[in-house]
Amino acid sequence: MAECVRNVDWKEDMELKEDLEQYVRRNYRQHETLDLMNVQYPIYAWSKRTLSRRLKFFGIKYVDYDTGVDEVKNAVEVEMKGPGKLLGYRAMHKKIRDVHGLNVPRNLVYDAIADVNPEGLESRGGVGKPKRPKRNKAFVTNGAVNVPALYLWRPRYFQWENPFSLNLDDE
Repeated sequence: MAECVRNVDWKEDMELKEDLEQYVRRNYRQHETLDLMNVQYPIYAWSKRTLSRRLKFFGIKYVDYDTGVDEVKNAVEVEMKGPGKLLGYRAMHKKIRDVHGLNVPRNLVYDAIADVNPEGLESRGGVGKPKRPKRNKAFVTNGAVNVPALYLWRPRYFQWENPFSLNLDDE
């Protein structure tokens, strides 16, 4: 049997840890991170499984649910005092992730914005309002089918005809 060659030096590689933290903070996808890791660290074996295992070993998470609400509120207040006061909650989430280094869930950022500046959400154009229901392409109103949809055009006679009526005069 062939001997497996494993390089376990990655556990002490602090540059690797810093690069992984940077890519997670920038919210790169796994395949993008894998491509960068294959180029920068070719001495280590890389796959999706090894990437997730190494992220877990270093304690790096894409979304950190243990972050305090006060930290997020402070970051939102700082951004609201500057040019970030016009940002929506998605852009604010990205800015908090990039500038402040907080990998928090987006709904926590939305709640913090609502607490800090509730009028700002209304001025941004209905952020947080429920969206209208999606429509299907059927001609249906109030559960009944529209009358024009029941009629078909018959090119032979160039007239409108109801397909459900029985016409015995036809050939």
